[in-house]
Amino acid sequence: MAATSERADNGRLRQLVLVFCAWKVLLLLLAAYCPGPGYDTSALISLDNGNNRHDHFDTSPRYYRLALNLFRWDALYFVKGAERAKVHEQEWAFSWAYSRGFSVLGQYISGGTACSSQCYVWAGIAVSNVCHLLSVLVLYRLLSVIVGKPQQRRHTAFVASVLHVLTPASLFLSSPYAEGLFSLLNFTGMLCYAQSRATSQVGSPTLYEDFLKLSSGLFFASATLMRSNGLLSGLILMYDVARYIPRIISMQVNLHDMRRVFVTCVSGMFVALGFIGPQYLAYLEFCSQGIGSTTRPWCARSVPSIYSWVQSYYWDVGLFRYWTLSNLPLFLLAVPMLWLLVASSVTALRDCFRQPLHGHSVPQTTVTRDPDGTSSTYNLPELALPQLVLAVAAATSFHVQVINRIASGYPIWYVTVATWLLNEQSAHDEKKTRRQGQWAVRGMIMYAMIQGMLFANFLPPA
Repeated sequence: MAATSERADNGRLRQLVLVFCAWKVLLLLLAAYCPGPGYDTSALISLDNGNNRHDHFDTSPRYYRLALNLFRWDALYFVKGAERAKVHEQEWAFSWAYSRGFSVLGQYISGGTACSSQCYVWAGIAVSNVCHLLSVLVLYRLLSVIVGKPQQRRHTAFVASVLHVLTPASLFLSSPYAEGLFSLLNFTGMLCYAQSRATSQVGSPTLYEDFLKLSSGLFFASATLMRSNGLLSGLILMYDVARYIPRIISMQVNLHDMRRVFVTCVSGMFVALGFIGPQYLAYLEFCSQGIGSTTRPWCARSVPSIYSWVQSYYWDVGLFRYWTLSNLPLFLLAVPMLWLLVASSVTALRDCFRQPLHGHSVPQTTVTRDPDGTSSTYNLPELALPQLVLAVAAATSFHVQVINRIASGYPIWYVTVATWLLNEQSAHDEKKTRRQGQWAVRGMIMYAMIQGMLFANFLPPA
């Protein structure tokens, strides 16, 4: 039975790879045959600084047009950051670590010589696509662990992973953006956390359990280096510690519990460092010139964060600042995803807080076994916490339309849509939920294709 299950998993993984390749070919063909260069010629100038660049573009091969049409919006900041490091203050809003990784990769590809802008663009395209594929496979493994019903576990994991292929993030996961790498790191961190929780069910803590828990923190920290919203994954570790509060208050905690709390706290510190590290590097560059030097206003703040300053000063990001009549169309674009994130999170979390909040002992995760007696299911509703907070933050505090792409790195909403499609509901709700799932998939596919073509022409939303 174990061998049969393994063969079935391998078959599903191959199917995921085929679906991934077919979808990527479609999106990349759409991008390659978009007219370009778009209303903003920054990308064209970066790739060709000659006076006859427009004439060259008209006769350029299709692969050049594909590279140009994927070199859009934030990709300009990432690529320029790789070419010459961070120069301008606002560039620090775009992952320092991602640009540094680009720089190293570009130098490796070019054999130590100067790497052109086009070289960095192609490196970014390759990294994003490979990371997206790997994140699909990691998501399948993660959901195979945490989905609650053994008889439907792998079906749900497979359908949810297909949805991650079709994600509304569209070409953002194929261009030099951090979204693909972020998804891979965030999903891998959640997988390590889920496996550590699985290991904890067998008894006293082991070094392997500690390793998994610390690994989850390191992956979450790496995700935070890619995108600042990776910091929200630290909520998972905070909840893991909060589970022990009733025992600590009632003085029922033992040495095994304290060891797990300590390891989880260390793991959480990694996540915090992933956010603080780039801020500290920026502080050294802009705020430590010495007495009498001109420093930026944010240097004098009690918490000198270049990221929050840049978001607020250059892009007017802040609480309710985006709530203007002119931004109403962008809110309408984001409403379906916001609703999915909130609804799926609330459903997952509905019963999860009862025991900790009412002073009961640490709740043990439900454990069931497949007929072959090999694979266990662990329900971890706390994985919904980051996406719930992300949805609230998107609706109130930053450019709401980006939720359609950054939601790609969070797993629970995929499970909800997959559940609708597989009719894992009562007979009364079967028709309704199937219709919901079908409309969700249609909307994802239509949005991904339309938004992808707009992206390739340097048109909003981005």
